[in-house]
Amino acid sequence: MSQTRFRRIARLEKLAKPYLELARQTERQWGRTLQGTAANAAILAFLIRYGNPNIGEPLSCACQRASESSAWKECCEKFPSALLYQSKKYGFKPHDRSSAMLIGMPLRHAVISDFPGADEKEKLDTVFRSAPPWLIWFTFGDYTAGLLGLTLPDLSSVTGFARSKASFDRWWGLPSDAFERHPWPDGPDNEPLAHTDLNLLRPAKGRPDRQMTPRERRREHAIQMKSHPIERADDWPDLLESELIEESIRTLIA
Repeated sequence: MSQTRFRRIARLEKLAKPYLELARQTERQWGRTLQGTAANAAILAFLIRYGNPNIGEPLSCACQRASESSAWKECCEKFPSALLYQSKKYGFKPHDRSSAMLIGMPLRHAVISDFPGADEKEKLDTVFRSAPPWLIWFTFGDYTAGLLGLTLPDLSSVTGFARSKASFDRWWGLPSDAFERHPWPDGPDNEPLAHTDLNLLRPAKGRPDRQMTPRERRREHAIQMKSHPIERADDWPDLLESELIEESIRTLIA
């Protein structure tokens, strides 16, 4: 190989390196999003079944009822490291992303073992299909269903009500406050959260070290589009075997 050709290949590899790393980072973030989405689905299913959420009351009240259920206590006995870390009193408090991930992984096993259906997706689909529309809308469960291919109830009665950007930024975690029937202040037409737009979940990647050229921006956008299958998960998110969850969560906590 001539020195000129060698230098050309080395230069191209150097130019491609930032974009390959971008693709890897995007893929890792997308995988974590899918795991968080599956955790959120299990949490919502568990909350609906054992927390009896009521419109107008803080969702934390339903979480408290779920934490008092025998099903939650059984789950805590099976996965003590994860759930004791979450709360010394076995509190069911999935109100941020970290807590949702810690709680959601064990709860996926609880859903699989205790809910009716042939597999995890079918069990969750049954719950989501009959869930209270206000709860799905309030917790951004429409995003969860959209990514996992779950069936939603008719949301037409609630989409006219505003929902919080702060709560969206915490999803997979659940809000702790109450759902209120407040219409969108300026109408829903120009409100990004007035409908389900999965493209809002795309990672916002950039090159903070310098100003990107138009060609670099186009290349970065193309990488994100190709490596981020935003429509829905092609494969169901993996679930660790129950024996490995304790070790995994200890690592996550650390």
